[in-house]
Amino acid sequence: MRMRIVGVLSTAALALIFVSSASEMRADTLFTNFGPGQTYLGNAWWNVGGVPGTPPEANAFPFIPTTTGTLTGADLALAGGSASISPLNVYIESSSGGAPGTILDTLTQSGSYSAYPVTTVVNFTCSGSCSTLDAGTMYWIVATQTVPTNLALWLRNFNDSGPWYFNETNSATGPWTLASTALGTNFSVFDVTGTPSNSPVPEPSSLAMLGSGLVGILAAARRKVRRG
Repeated sequence: MRMRIVGVLSTAALALIFVSSASEMRADTLFTNFGPGQTYLGNAWWNVGGVPGTPPEANAFPFIPTTTGTLTGADLALAGGSASISPLNVYIESSSGGAPGTILDTLTQSGSYSAYPVTTVVNFTCSGSCSTLDAGTMYWIVATQTVPTNLALWLRNFNDSGPWYFNETNSATGPWTLASTALGTNFSVFDVTGTPSNSPVPEPSSLAMLGSGLVGILAAARRKVRRG
């Protein structure tokens, strides 16, 4: 009887662990133009920032989430293009007339990148009150330099292309210039992550009910042992 009690309690305890873990593993991909396995072109890029004597650029690329969710962050493939490397500022913006609109969220760089030819997928996180991004709605991801005279290389993806914008004032809000066909229309590579709205996230009340169930199982088991 004691062996059977232990088995029941272990199974219930594992269930509680899995439910608790599910509440933490909430991030998912709302949009990506990475290739399989987060691959990207390693020898082509758009500049973010500049070097002394050249205008510092900001880049803006559109994306449309495939899933509605609350923003958690983004990943960008980067390399340093100058001797000095500084974090980037990344923003999620609304769309206004097919161009970047107002800033919805500011993302903070949580990883680092090295000088080219080393390339790195760098994570940017959203904290605090982050926007809900709607599936099928266009948004923009914008990157600027924290130190305008430093240069970062935002690597390109394999085949995602279309109209995109830049400015030469390192500004997250423009004024924007439409990239010409002569410059190329291939987008830089990134993904946007979030907590999908339809994700089953256990609530504290659910965990409390499961905990109460464990207490009940334990009490019933003790009664059976005493009777035996």
